[in-house]
Parts: sequence; structure tokens; C-alpha cells
Amino acid sequence: MKNLLTALAIALTAQLFAQTHEIVKHNGEKLEINFIKTEGNLVYYSLPTSAEEKKISRYAVAQLNERSKNNSLIISKKINLNDESDYNKVIVLKESETIGLKKSSDLTGFLGKIKGETRWSMSEMGEKRLKQNAAKKGDQFIVITSNKTDNLKAIAYTY
Repeated sequence: MKNLLTALAIALTAQLFAQTHEIVKHNGEKLEINFIKTEGNLVYYSLPTSAEEKKISRYAVAQLNERSKNNSLIISKKINLNDESDYNKVIVLKESETIGLKKSSDLTGFLGKIKGETRWSMSEMGEKRLKQNAAKKGDQFIVITSNKTDNLKAIAYTY
């Protein structure tokens, strides 16, 4: 009986001592979560009603608010693109780092072979071309799926 009462007391009071945070996303959406950690370009959390670990791209999260102490932590700043010249602000991500971002469009391009150029420089030129195409459309993030000179492909993401 004593063990049963102890288990019941722990179950009822665990929610009172749980870390409750709020994620504010760049698109204005708010999520009440239990913050776990930030690792790489991902923020790990769980929902207050579940112990399952979830993750979201840190680029999708504007800030993390700790409710118990009224602390706010800026996770990432919003990227604003005006035109194609802002291509340096476009970020290349891995597919696993796009959780929480919205798929916008597929980007394609073509680079002609230039005599004397190395593979590395052609790869950089291909990435630059894809970033310029994304900036022109107003997309802040890309995932490069093919960086061959005759077949440039990427998937564009936005908030």
C-alpha cells in the first residue's frame, strides 16, 4: 500500500516539476514543450504529455522561452532576402536538418563546362547558382540533391 501511494504521488506531482518551455517558430507558431538539448542544427524536445523525443531544425525556431524563470533564448535569427544579390544568406542544409521548415520548390540549373576549371571550383559554382535561384524566389534554405555540371538540383525550403 505504501508503494502504491508513493507511485501515485510521484505520478501526480511529476507534471508540476517538469521543465516547461515554449518554442516560438519564425512563422509565428508556438509550441509548449519540454526542452531536452540543442545539438548541431537540431533542437531536441518532448511534448508535455509524452516522453517521446522529437526534433526540429534550429533554423525554424526563433526563440525558446523558459516559463518558470521568464528567460528567453534566441535560437536563430530570421533570414530576410530582398533579391538575388542576397544569395550569400541562403543556407545549405542536410535533408535531416529541415524538420519544421516548409518545402517551397524544386530548383534546377545548368553549368557549362569551362576549360581549365577543377571539379571543386565547378562544385562551388554550382552551389552558388542554386543559392542565387533560391534567393531570387525568396527561399532561405536549400538541400542540394545533385551538383553535377549538367544537372544542378536542389530542394528549396522556407519558414
